[in-house]
Amino acid sequence: MKRCLAAFAIAASLFPPVAQANDALEAKVRAYVPVVSLAKVCDIRINDATLDDHRAMLAAVKSDPNANKLAYRLHYETQTAYIKARDGGQRATFCKDFIAANSQYAKARFTAVVEDHMSDVSTSVQKAIAHNVCGAPPVKLSKADWKPYAQIKRMLQIEQKLAKEKAETNGWNVTEETTAVTEQFCAAIKT
Repeated sequence: MKRCLAAFAIAASLFPPVAQANDALEAKVRAYVPVVSLAKVCDIRINDATLDDHRAMLAAVKSDPNANKLAYRLHYETQTAYIKARDGGQRATFCKDFIAANSQYAKARFTAVVEDHMSDVSTSVQKAIAHNVCGAPPVKLSKADWKPYAQIKRMLQIEQKLAKEKAETNGWNVTEETTAVTEQFCAAIKT
């Protein structure tokens, strides 16, 4: 009888880690599925750590039917919420709010691109761009700074043109979409 109780105690001690593992998997599913689900439609760049965790989560979900159902449901709900916002003329606002709420996992693609470029230019170029586009105090540029300044300005113009074309093609609010690009740009400059 004591051996049976001992075996039961050992078996019972094995269950809490399994339950925690399922809770951990559920937490990852709830975190990563919506972000990956909206990556393309909201033009999100997912960070490398999240992508790695997402791949591992997908492998774990395959062996857990409950997690698999949850992942499917979350994907469906996320897409439905996006479509409802898009059809209601609130696409840019929805994506902006979604990115802000999930900033630890992803950034707006253009914000991430600008941050990459800003790390390669001088502080005076960054300040001049911030003044010209975002309303920051003025700054003087040296002759060497004009070329990188012009390249970054051109990059913003190209992104605004693409946002306008995409909005016109999809029937979205053009002003809202191009304003969102400028806001993303200014957010990247200030960080």
